[in-house]
Amino acid sequence: MALFAIADLHLSFGSGKPMDIFGPQWKDHAERLRAAWTETVGPDDLVAVPGDVSWAMHLPELVPDLAFLDALPGRKLLMRGNHDYWWTTLAKMDRYLGDHGFASVSFLRNSGVRLPGEDPAGPGTVVCGTRGWMLPDDPEFGAEDEKILAREVVRLNLSLAEGDRLRAAGDRLVVMVHYPPMGPAGWPTDFSGVLEAHGADLCVYGHLHGDAAGRGVSGVVRGVEYRNASADHISFKPLRL
Repeated sequence: MALFAIADLHLSFGSGKPMDIFGPQWKDHAERLRAAWTETVGPDDLVAVPGDVSWAMHLPELVPDLAFLDALPGRKLLMRGNHDYWWTTLAKMDRYLGDHGFASVSFLRNSGVRLPGEDPAGPGTVVCGTRGWMLPDDPEFGAEDEKILAREVVRLNLSLAEGDRLRAAGDRLVVMVHYPPMGPAGWPTDFSGVLEAHGADLCVYGHLHGDAAGRGVSGVVRGVEYRNASADHISFKPLRL
């Protein structure tokens, strides 16, 4: 079983919002995503999606987008992004999956999952995460953002606490967040401190597109590797982790 990641799918089969208004790199992006995913991901693999799954506003609009994902190979582990307005309680979303038969899709919320390695008795991978939020150095950061940021740090701690419970000796810890957890200079943040305290091996994020991708951290910083998996940044091909 291999682990992949791709963020910012921005599917819109039910909402009719075209993505090519954001640039030619988004033209026919869903079909390009389908082709690259099918060529890359196997039936036993898992694809982590760190947010901005769909433009749907409510769960009924989400049906064709999740049907598209459910038809693709592998399991899909979805997390909330800043544009996932359809996101609601875990109980409602799990019931929604069951009602529509989307068996290959699941949600990550204040939780974690463990994937076995090639040898079931050997090391595996634990996946945790939360949406995150903009950082205090953002010029638009205000008092309300400070409250949201604090809540997201709590949620990251909850998810990683579950990861600690699931993690066996030798397991790799992979964390997915939607917002980049720190800037390109690698200055410490509340998010990076939590990742380091829990011994995360890899953090994958999205949110940043085009030229803005340079505003995110990349490479190994204080023992944690960071990678941007925004769909347009990785040419709509799931990134193997």
